Amino acid sequence: MRLKISFFLLLFFAAFSAQSFKVIYDFKWKPQKTATEYSHEYFALVINQNQNSEFLSYIKFKNDSTKTAAIKEMKKVGEGSLSFNYKYGESKFSELIIKNYSTKEITFEKQLYDKLFIIPYHCTLAWKIDSKKDKINGYNVQKATTEFGGRKWTAWFTQEIPIQDGPYKFHGLPGLIVKINDSENEFIYEIKSLTKELNDLSERNFMAKNIIKTTAEKYQKIWEDYRREPASIFNYQTPANSNDGWMNSYTIGGGDPNDKKFRDSFNAKQKIFLQSFENQIEIENSCLK
Repeated sequence: MRLKISFFLLLFFAAFSAQSFKVIYDFKWKPQKTATEYSHEYFALVINQNQNSEFLSYIKFKNDSTKTAAIKEMKKVGEGSLSFNYKYGESKFSELIIKNYSTKEITFEKQLYDKLFIIPYHCTLAWKIDSKKDKINGYNVQKATTEFGGRKWTAWFTQEIPIQDGPYKFHGLPGLIVKINDSENEFIYEIKSLTKELNDLSERNFMAKNIIKTTAEKYQKIWEDYRREPASIFNYQTPANSNDGWMNSYTIGGGDPNDKKFRDSFNAKQKIFLQSFENQIEIENSCLK
């Protein structure tokens, strides 16, 4: 009987590992530690034949998948013009997190104004699996805890879906993470749906001009500067002979970055936007490579 059960589990895992899925999570967060209400947005976890996954806001997912389909059709016929309703600004999140299951590397893509930063990370999560079990949204789940980004996290995973992945940068449990929250309940991800489907986001960065591949350490400094003064991003540009670097003067769409009035206006608008992220999900760096 034990042999039959093990063989069944192997077949069950193989069936999942060869397929693609889309998982929708409801993300709730407190924009400030003193906030009395949560902000809310849906996210998609796109699992690609158990080789890698892409985690991004659901609005960005719809944008990127629509863009990819339109560009692939244009390339297929060899002519035509791009036409799709790209909903800029409707999501508060411009980033995308890619987890490579074989290399264990996480790639973080983040759009800051006219620049797309691409940063590689390795995030090692030390999970403690608890014997406590429960049922969440119809899934039989088990409890696990870890520390990440300066916070303590409680996750509930299900071995009914034997995929070692989850929302944000969380991964490594023997089943899909159904729900995870920090100890202060300031950040909560909870599964809403799972569907078997193949999605393609491969052309999401088509025609992007300012793609900057940099290190985790350098990006951390860029992000800290951006939070203090968003207009600091205007100074960062990719020289022709380097992967990253600083340039003192250039012109961007929308205005002259050397013009004080333009910089002040940009700072004012972005500081209002950044209020949604005053309470950061990672208060310590756990993934610097």
